[in-house]
Amino acid sequence: MLRLCFCCVFFFIFLPNNVKLLDNGLARTPPMGWMSWGYYMCGDHCEELPEKCLDEKLILSVVDAFYNEGYQEAGFEYIIIDDCWSERKRDENGRLVADKKRFPRGMKFIADYIHARGLKFGMYTNIATVTCMQYPGSFGHFRTDAKTFADWGVDYLKVDGCFVGEDVLNNAYIKLGSQLNDTGRPMVYSCSWPYYIQYIHSKVPDFEAISQHCNMWRNYHDVQLYWPALKMIFKHFEDEYEELSRHHGPGKWNDPDMLIFGTDTLTESQSRVQIAVYVMLSAPLLLSCDMTKITAYEKKLLQNLDLMAVGQDPLGVMARPHKLQESVTLWVKRHLPMKGNKFHSYSFAIVNVDSQPHLIYFFPKIYGTDSKDGYTVMDIFSRDFIKNVTFHEPIEVTVPPDDVIMYTFFPL
Repeated sequence: MLRLCFCCVFFFIFLPNNVKLLDNGLARTPPMGWMSWGYYMCGDHCEELPEKCLDEKLILSVVDAFYNEGYQEAGFEYIIIDDCWSERKRDENGRLVADKKRFPRGMKFIADYIHARGLKFGMYTNIATVTCMQYPGSFGHFRTDAKTFADWGVDYLKVDGCFVGEDVLNNAYIKLGSQLNDTGRPMVYSCSWPYYIQYIHSKVPDFEAISQHCNMWRNYHDVQLYWPALKMIFKHFEDEYEELSRHHGPGKWNDPDMLIFGTDTLTESQSRVQIAVYVMLSAPLLLSCDMTKITAYEKKLLQNLDLMAVGQDPLGVMARPHKLQESVTLWVKRHLPMKGNKFHSYSFAIVNVDSQPHLIYFFPKIYGTDSKDGYTVMDIFSRDFIKNVTFHEPIEVTVPPDDVIMYTFFPL
């Protein structure tokens, strides 16, 4: 989660002259999984709000859902515990301690439970001395915390950026990443670095540096549980495409924040739009919900292997947006498979965020299709091959309100 800083601690971190770049070989495709924050928030008032309790029972239930209900086969593998998981104080050796009441068997037990099912374990810290919710943060303990997370078997670390100044953000993320490297345990490194630089300190993030030191990063506001918040995220990635796409690809991903499936927030058509835009962006797909509340239709989308294949394409291209009408954007993504190492497949997502339907007419040739033998066209949501086309034929579709039409063109 990302929140406004109510205070900033100004201090400098002195780094070695030859700090290593991130070198963990991970996140070659965008991570997929579940994270606690969006739905459960801090989750530490279990007696008053048992249905929103962040505890061992909750995490194991998510693991079981992934393992037993087909999510793992669709690519969902990380189960990530966000803020508020620890005791309020470190132990006598300066190590973080899991909340003894909510996580009585500790984090190593949870990691082992997750790993035994072929899944992966993620945790959270903050770059300051305290987390965003005032639990112990990692500043001053980078080496100790990195070793602790490695000892516990952590596979993914989300690092927030509350309560520090610009200089700290630009140095501490690099230093902590170096300490994670030094443990020898590969951990996906998820940074909130650019968000705080841009929206808290009103400066321009150095995405060149960020992409060298982080596997993924948040660069816009937290998603909220309502449709207009998603439309703002879509617009941000349209507006910032030229800059964001230059630093995006295997091992380094822009993160538009969590999917809001399973929260009774979206209509079926709006669910199609969020998942379509995210897979077209090659974005991480992180759920945050009570897994028992995912609807049958949402589950069908999440386990649509043709849809997931677009998001997990090894090329990792971030789809380019093209404004066709005021409320209609055509997202275009080049990806595998290829024909003869020359002609790529292409996906086209025509997104309408208006309350009215729109008739759309476009020529795929303009956006890159060039196989002279033509293409076979799949409707990604129905998973039906609908027709074969020549590379210069136009496409005409009517996109319903708050909806998306998504086609993949495979070269013949």
